[in-house]
Amino acid sequence: MRVFSILAILVFFELSLAAQTHEDARLVAHMRHVAQFYHDRDGFSGVIAVERNHHLLFQASYGYANYEKRTPFKSDTRFAVASLSKQFTAAAILLLQQDGKLKTSDSLRQHYAQAPASWDAVTLRHLLTHSSGIPDVYFGILRTHHQGDIPQILRDLADKPLSFEPGAKFDYSNANYMLLARVVEEASGEPYCQFLSRRIFRPLRMRQTSCIWNSQATRHRAKGYMQSANGPVPDEDEDLGGTTGAASLTSTAGDLIRWTEALHGGKVLSEASLKEMLTSFQPEFGYGLKIQGEGKDLDISHTGKADGFYSQLDYLTAAKTTLVVLSNLVALGINEASGALEMDDELARLSKNPDSILPSDGKESKVPEEVLRGYAGHYVQDGVKNAATETVSFHDSRLFLDTDGKAPVPLHAESAERFYIADEPVEVFFKMADNGTSSILVVVKFFPLEINGYKVATGETTSGAAK
Repeated sequence: MRVFSILAILVFFELSLAAQTHEDARLVAHMRHVAQFYHDRDGFSGVIAVERNHHLLFQASYGYANYEKRTPFKSDTRFAVASLSKQFTAAAILLLQQDGKLKTSDSLRQHYAQAPASWDAVTLRHLLTHSSGIPDVYFGILRTHHQGDIPQILRDLADKPLSFEPGAKFDYSNANYMLLARVVEEASGEPYCQFLSRRIFRPLRMRQTSCIWNSQATRHRAKGYMQSANGPVPDEDEDLGGTTGAASLTSTAGDLIRWTEALHGGKVLSEASLKEMLTSFQPEFGYGLKIQGEGKDLDISHTGKADGFYSQLDYLTAAKTTLVVLSNLVALGINEASGALEMDDELARLSKNPDSILPSDGKESKVPEEVLRGYAGHYVQDGVKNAATETVSFHDSRLFLDTDGKAPVPLHAESAERFYIADEPVEVFFKMADNGTSSILVVVKFFPLEINGYKVATGETTSGAAK
C-alpha cells in the first residue's frame, strides 16, 4: 500500500510538471507572438526579457544594437534607461535614512545649502513624490549640458517661484531627482555615482550598470535611432550626465531584472524602507516608481525615455514576474515608442492572465448587448475648460468611438470593460462612476502616454447608428 502511494505521488508530480511545462510553452508562444506583432507593425527594435520566480521565462531581441555595423544585441548590450534611474536615487535616499544620515521628512535646505528661503517647506519626501512645487528643468536644456553644469542649472532653478504649495499636488519633474542626487552626495560625503556603485551595483553584481551615459565612453552600448522613410537614422543624446539623479543611468535587461528581484525581495532595503518606497502618493506614484492596481493586478513600474531610446520595467507582485522592454528605436507622431509600451502592456497582462484577449491577437470577447448599450452616451472631460468630448454609440452589435466629430471608429472588446481600436495605440475603459448609476470613459493613448477620464454628460445615451 505504501509503495502504491509513493508511485501515485510520483505520477501526480510528473503529470503536474508536464502540465506546467505545457502551460509555460503556451504562454511563451503567446509572448513571442506579441513581440513579433509589434516588431512587424511598429518596427520595434530592442530587447525583451521576462523572468518569473527567479527563472528566465522569455527573452527575445529584434533589430540591431548598431544598424550601420549591423551589430546584434547581446546579453551585455547597454541601453540608456533614462527615468528608470529615479528608483535608484530613491533607494539611495532610503539607504541614507537607514544609516541615520537623513530623514525623508527633513527639509531640503538641511541637506542642500543652495536652496532658497522660499523652499523652506519643501521636504525630501516632496521631492521623492514629485509634489515639491519646484518647477522642472526643460529636458532640452539638460540634453545640451554635462554633469559639471548641474550646479548652475539648479542655481538658476532656485531663482524661480514655486509652482504650488509643497504637498498640494503631483507634478512630475526631473528637477526633483536632480536635487535628490545632490542630497545623496551631501549626506554620504561621496559622489552620487560612487555611492550607487558601492551600495547597490557592486553588492548586486550589476556589472553592466553605470551612472553616466556617454556615447563615446560607454562600452557594449546600443545606439539610439529614429525611424525614417529610409530606415533607422541615428538620434541620441551624446551625454546624459546633465540629468544625474533623474535620467543618467545605463543598464542591461539582465541587470535590471537582478535589481528588481533584489529590491522586492528585501535584499536592498529594510522592510520598513521598502514599504515607504512603495506607498502610493497621488496619482499612483511611490518613490521613483509607479504603483498601479491592487491584489493580483498590482504592477510596480516605471518608464524611461531619451532621444533614441524607450525603456519599461515592471514588477508584477502576484505573479512574481519581472518584465523588461528596452528599445533603441523611436518615431515621430502617434507611434513614438515604436511598439515598446504597447508590447510591455500586453506582456504584463499575459503574465497576470495567460488567457487574456489582446489587441495583437485581433480577437474579441463576447459582451452582452445590454452591457454595450449601457456604455453609449456623450462624455466630457470633468473640470477641464473647453474640454474635448467623446461620443460612444451602439450600432450593428458593437460600440463606436467618435472624438470631437472625427469619423467614428469601432471598439473591439477585450473584456466587458476594456476595448481597443485596431491598428492604433489607443485603448478604452469603462468603469462605474461613484454614484453607481452612470459610467466613466477612460481613454488611454500609449504614445506619448496620455490618460484622460470623461464623465457621461447629462446621462444622455446614443444607441442609434454611428454618424
